[in-house]
Amino acid sequence: MRIACGNRVLYSLNRLFGGDVMNSDRLCIKANDHGGCDVISSLLQDSIFHISAPSLHEDSKCFRILLNRFCWEQEKDEDSSSFFRVHSGLYIYNVKSVVINDNFKKIRKERHLNLLAMHASSDEVNILFSGHKSICIKIDGICIYLKDLHDKHPTLVSSNHFELP
Repeated sequence: MRIACGNRVLYSLNRLFGGDVMNSDRLCIKANDHGGCDVISSLLQDSIFHISAPSLHEDSKCFRILLNRFCWEQEKDEDSSSFFRVHSGLYIYNVKSVVINDNFKKIRKERHLNLLAMHASSDEVNILFSGHKSICIKIDGICIYLKDLHDKHPTLVSSNHFELP
């Protein structure tokens, strides 16, 4: 699923999730099914992820990741050359276990990765990163939140995806 930028996206997200997904210009989405996961995955594409950012909170059965998310839903400001990024939290609930692939263990602590996609089924969520790295989270039912934690900030660098002929 590809999400275009602008108010049409917010209108579509509001209709899909049955209410306001924006809270003072901050995104907050909950996914309980595969369609919702696909929307969150498209919003997470090209997020910058620090490898020390994930944490498992066993008492609440929640896996959390802090991301620097590219704002695909935000239209480019016509008066400037700025695009936007925002610090966001990804919260995956009903966690039974977390499996990190071996490629993940071979990188240094100060390393940043690019989040490519997130795929979910009823019993697991797979998060794919650059460099053939992935996290597989075993779950007992889909319950995922994406929440912007701060206001958006401008960036001059755009995530650019070229269309193939």
